[in-house]
Amino acid sequence: MFKTLRTALFGLGAFLLAGGLLPASAQAADYPTKPISLISPYGAGGDSDLTARVWAEFAKKRLGQPVVVVNKTGGGGLTGSLFAAKAKPDGYTLFLAQAGPNIIIPLTAKGAKYSFDSFDYIARIMLANCAVVVSKDSPYNTLKDFEEAAKKAPGELVFASPSATSWLTFAMRNWFSSTGVKIKQVEYKSGGEAVTAILGKHADMTFLFPQNYAPMTAADKLKILAIGTKSDEYPNAPTFAEQGYVGNYYGWAGIAAPKGTPKEILDKLAKISEEIVKDPEYIKAIHNMNASPDFKTGDEWMAQLKEQYAEMNKVLTDLGLASK
Repeated sequence: MFKTLRTALFGLGAFLLAGGLLPASAQAADYPTKPISLISPYGAGGDSDLTARVWAEFAKKRLGQPVVVVNKTGGGGLTGSLFAAKAKPDGYTLFLAQAGPNIIIPLTAKGAKYSFDSFDYIARIMLANCAVVVSKDSPYNTLKDFEEAAKKAPGELVFASPSATSWLTFAMRNWFSSTGVKIKQVEYKSGGEAVTAILGKHADMTFLFPQNYAPMTAADKLKILAIGTKSDEYPNAPTFAEQGYVGNYYGWAGIAAPKGTPKEILDKLAKISEEIVKDPEYIKAIHNMNASPDFKTGDEWMAQLKEQYAEMNKVLTDLGLASK
């Protein structure tokens, strides 16, 4: 009888150690014990994919397990975002969070079946310092100049929208609304097309990620009227805030996990993310993407996310695009 009991207890112990009924804190202490999937809801080769792959490469060195980027595309980012939101919250499915999938889609997609609150937000790892740009020979030197001109000629100046549903477009619509600027909006399919419109004098201004404006500013064909945050690359470019405008006018990417992931795992991922963002090789890789390494976590990052969510909720509601 005692031998049988010992055998049963031994078997139960083995099961527990395998993680069958092991407390979450104990499992987290050993995390990770197998490969991790990092979901990017957009296709291979784009900015989202590249950011995910850079973080994954540095994370695997610190976690001791492969971090595999999975491009789960479809629905303009909805498919991969929903998959990540509904994944088991055990730390083995992570998500590359951005404004589009984490803020815009939940606000606009009918039947999205996930929300901004479906994720635990671990760490911001990158900033894309967006900028309002005009042609080099434009008469405007700051966004204040442009605002004054637009108010003198309501509806005459043209905004080249890089995409009808892009966060960039909605961010500028937020600026138009908050300042009372009336402007003509012309839709283009990409940031590249919007740049071409500016250079061809078919539009007066646009708002772009650095991947689109950096080459043209370097070639002295575009100038910056306002930039999202202070920049070492463009020290003389005035920020939105310096010109008196309130709002979040920069892109970002971060690491998130399905809601309910054990805190110990979230803390571990936040810690290694901070190490990664300080790594000179990571810094070099992100700069090569014309972006900026940036680490934020906890209350500081969440405050920014909530501000941006509130901004987008208002502008999308005003435009009649918010999902009911």
